[in-house]
Amino acid sequence: MQNKTVKLSLLTLALALPMSVAHANDDGVSKEELQKELNAIQQRLAALEVDEKVSGEASNTSINFYGSLRPTFGVTRTDSDDVWDVGDALSRLGLYTEHKVNDSLVAFARGEFKVNIQANGDFGEARKAYVGIKGDFGRVAIGKQSSTQYRIIGDPVDIFNRAATPLAYDSVSPFRVNNLVTYRKSVGDLSFSVDSQFDGSRPDNASDFFNTGLEYNTDFIRAAFAYYSKELNDGKEEHTYGASLAKNFGPLYVAAAYQDIEVDDVSGSTLDVVAAYAITEIYKVKAGISAFDDGLNDLVSGDYTAYNATLEWQGTADFRLFVEYQKVAFDYREDNDQLMVGMRYDFDYGF
Repeated sequence: MQNKTVKLSLLTLALALPMSVAHANDDGVSKEELQKELNAIQQRLAALEVDEKVSGEASNTSINFYGSLRPTFGVTRTDSDDVWDVGDALSRLGLYTEHKVNDSLVAFARGEFKVNIQANGDFGEARKAYVGIKGDFGRVAIGKQSSTQYRIIGDPVDIFNRAATPLAYDSVSPFRVNNLVTYRKSVGDLSFSVDSQFDGSRPDNASDFFNTGLEYNTDFIRAAFAYYSKELNDGKEEHTYGASLAKNFGPLYVAAAYQDIEVDDVSGSTLDVVAAYAITEIYKVKAGISAFDDGLNDLVSGDYTAYNATLEWQGTADFRLFVEYQKVAFDYREDNDQLMVGMRYDFDYGF
């Protein structure tokens, strides 16, 4: 708006100057001086045109710098030992950008990296790194991304402040997958997605991981079904079917996710059920139960049932404190109990 006002003033001067040149001698002003002023105005107008073009291009691009730092401190007790440790609940820093290509296409990119607070506070491996384009046709992206399985099956029950959550899902299922090509399309309340991984370092040229799913998401309920197949390192094929259901009842949130997993002739399953209740605007309690069955025999089985209880104090939208207790009761191994406290600070700045 300011540039337009300046341009209007300069244009008025530019139009008036030729008339001033005609009467220059009468006023004792040389034509050379007036010509200099006219040239200066023309140069300024040209500069304003460039500024407007650059400003217009910049307005088509948005950039967000965001992060979440989540240190924890606690003790893990087994039948034989107690271990005190500073941990990390998946701290990360990231950049997300969108650029309007034209009226129907938007390009986007994301780079997100771990922050290893439990180690030296160094940047860790990439959590996400991809580029894509979206429009009326849907959304296509290439790179390391969240899998469909996690987005619509794992995410509804991923409510606790720890790295290995949701617990049963975490034992066997995919979160973020590299070398991934994804397509997603939403029509009203229905969303369809399909992922495929292509890793050229593997011996075959086929897809190493295939994942597809359908989600129905409204203010009333969230429900999803997904399937994935994966080629394991030992040559076996894993096939998994999953379903999730989530519902808000005012201050109460309840969700469940179940998966049936088949690897050759071995059949296992995961079950995660969670609930969260907002006691007040700043206090929230969470609880969950998880059950993992790997389908193996007693000697090597890692079957367990886990329980979690958490109290959160959320002082602001960006900062919270929490205390959390979790018990993992293995069928054929040592049980463990963990008690920890932690802090979480989130930020997101747009440019």
